[in-house]
Amino acid sequence: VLVDDRGDDGSIAVATYILTSAGVDHRVVELDRNRGAGYARNAGVRAATGDVIWFFDSDDLADPTFAARMLDALVREDADFASCRTVFVDPVGAALGVAEPRQPRQGAVGGNEFARMLMRGKVKAYPPARLFRRAVLGDAPWDERRAYEDMAATLRIALRADRVALVDEPLLWYRQHPESTSQVTCTHTADVFTMGDEVARLAPELRERDAFWGSSRWGSSRNRSLARAFRYREVLIPAAHMAMRAAQAGTGDPDVVRSLIAESRQRSSLVDVVPLVAAGQLRSAAFAVGMAASPSAYARVLSTR
Repeated sequence: VLVDDRGDDGSIAVATYILTSAGVDHRVVELDRNRGAGYARNAGVRAATGDVIWFFDSDDLADPTFAARMLDALVREDADFASCRTVFVDPVGAALGVAEPRQPRQGAVGGNEFARMLMRGKVKAYPPARLFRRAVLGDAPWDERRAYEDMAATLRIALRADRVALVDEPLLWYRQHPESTSQVTCTHTADVFTMGDEVARLAPELRERDAFWGSSRWGSSRNRSLARAFRYREVLIPAAHMAMRAAQAGTGDPDVVRSLIAESRQRSSLVDVVPLVAAGQLRSAAFAVGMAASPSAYARVLSTR
């Protein structure tokens, strides 16, 4: 299933030519206008007829054995989805480094544990790094109305899953573009706060495994610590740093830049410093202190790094 999101990059024409030349049956879903990745992926889900689904963006790359190895892991572990590691590549495809640390040695983890791995940053939320069983996705798994649509959606899917197969090899090659939403300060950058709010609402659903009794229990204090660390690492620090670097470079809308810095400061708190330090989140603790004391001074320090 090819979804034409009206990106005007010629990718649909290339894909249809290759598939037609190879005699591969395919279907093109044409959207009325450019609606973004979340909407396009959901349109693809609705059009798909198979029991296993792989979302693949037109600008990424993958190991030629991706489908075979991921499907093998999915079936072998009787999992709801399989997940591999990711290599960052530059616009011409040169490797920049592996995004995640090596996976645990076991072949699978529970969906709840995978959700905790997401929250800790041990795995990334890139949809193309997963191979899903159709049943775990639902009809519209991806957020459609904003950027940064992957994290909360992947967390919801993980919380629905009983079992997740882990493939330690980096089989997805994720292309980083200088002009992507995660790299450029614009009105869409503020969507990162919405993403953070959605993740915070999902955090209480995370369960801990009680090693002594072998039963699940709600770990509210640990979940709060996990959510706090995530908020600083994945929301506040990226938003503020992008805005400050844009201000230093003289790029981006000044009103947007000021709004991002103000929002990041408002959501930071000195109350968080001690628990962040206790959790080993020293960078986040320093950020909270810097934003409370003087964002302009913090920005000057950032400019030297």
